[in-house]
Amino acid sequence: MGTIYLYYAPYSKEYGYNYRNNVDCNTSWIYYRLFQNNQPIDIAFLGTSHTGCGINDSLIEKLINYKAIQNKSVANLAYCTIGRNIQLPLVKDLLTTKSPQVIVMEVTEQESTSSHQDFPYIADLNDVLQPPIIYPSVIKDIYNVFFCRFSYTRKRITKTLKYNTPASYKNNYSYVPFKFTADKEFLINHKKNQINRYKKTSTYLKSIQLEYPKSYIKKISQLASDQNVKIIFLYLPSYGTALKKPLNYNFYKNLGDVWIPPSHIFDNPANWVDGEHLNYKGANELGEWLTKQYQSIR
Repeated sequence: MGTIYLYYAPYSKEYGYNYRNNVDCNTSWIYYRLFQNNQPIDIAFLGTSHTGCGINDSLIEKLINYKAIQNKSVANLAYCTIGRNIQLPLVKDLLTTKSPQVIVMEVTEQESTSSHQDFPYIADLNDVLQPPIIYPSVIKDIYNVFFCRFSYTRKRITKTLKYNTPASYKNNYSYVPFKFTADKEFLINHKKNQINRYKKTSTYLKSIQLEYPKSYIKKISQLASDQNVKIIFLYLPSYGTALKKPLNYNFYKNLGDVWIPPSHIFDNPANWVDGEHLNYKGANELGEWLTKQYQSIR
């Protein structure tokens, strides 16, 4: 009976964006940007912390508007930590609250086959209960989607709801620069570990597991297509990778454009804050290249 009540009980998206395990990402800012900030979003970047650290949204917006003499709004909606399914509710909320022209989705060397730990908190209930394909942690996600709603209902009844929306959120951009460079010895060791990290040969089991993230990418692509929104896949690999393009390149190519930035951006040790994230210098170089790429699709 209690489960049935929670299924139909009201639920706050704002609560979901604040109720998170992922403490590394400013997810409540994403809620603010989508639901409370009236500024449009013409170009949205979605991804993990690779996108969070690598996409200087204010710089890209400034360069695009200056060079093209237009007024486009750019937003970095990165939601840290792996798990492709988190981008389904993000895209749904983006398409509901804004009218984007382009959605740029981060891809790395290989798709993660894990569910994102915060997916149940911001996803629509039916998207958790009726996933496009069954995956290992589906039971955990179903438990968390109801537990989160139970928590919200309890706090709403007891009038103890509290949201984290400080004044600093009142801006259009989320990018925070890291103006230092990774230790060279650290990067050398990181590069050594990358050499055999991704195998081009795929096992049958791996191909089955990859159907899980692919099912969400297909669903997101269809939602975007239904609203005439262009999908672009942006390759943001780790430092020292041996792969010049993602292993699932052909899959992405069938759904949208695949942008592969020049290797000199990723090969330069001075562009990294650690082995996974670009620093301010690297993000600025990437931003300049992305601006030129955007001009080519206009």
